Amino acid sequence: MTIDRSITNFAELRERVFPMLKPLKLLATVRERQLPMLVYRPFLADLMITYVIGEGDRAAYINEQHLERWGVAEHELHEQAIENLRRRTDERGSYTVAGTEDQRLIILNTLDGFDATRLLLPSLLERWRKEFSGRMVIGVPNRDFLIIFSDSDSAIFANLYRQIQMDAANHEHSLTDQLFTLEDGEVREYTWE
Repeated sequence: MTIDRSITNFAELRERVFPMLKPLKLLATVRERQLPMLVYRPFLADLMITYVIGEGDRAAYINEQHLERWGVAEHELHEQAIENLRRRTDERGSYTVAGTEDQRLIILNTLDGFDATRLLLPSLLERWRKEFSGRMVIGVPNRDFLIIFSDSDSAIFANLYRQIQMDAANHEHSLTDQLFTLEDGEVREYTWE
């Protein structure tokens, strides 16, 4: 399926706009190739939020020229993209729960290209917080994987963190080995205490 790039009316696209986490280093590639600048928001660690038009298993990045042509502000695009991700997650989002207590893992691995980006849905993450003793820790080593676990068992924590580091270094769509947590309803970078 190809993406119709001739659509100039945002109203026709708004239901297909999604956020997507990407490494900040992508901006250097955009500049080197002299491509139109992506619409983006800095996020946490070494990540940013970009925006895409999704069609099946393909997506096209939204750049500043698109917003100008559509007459849409960045905050409106962001709100619509987050709402679409929330709706998509409610409709299709499945996850796996493995283990119990200190060994519990919650894994999102639907391979829809937005698993890691679900980090932007704190209300989704909040549902799972009570499942964990200790602090809830979140890893997004690549775009198709989000893992949630506890920091209460140091050996399990260390093993999972090593795996996240390897995945972030070796996966085709790698994101970050930075860990995250949820505090006061907001996603924040995880810090060791």
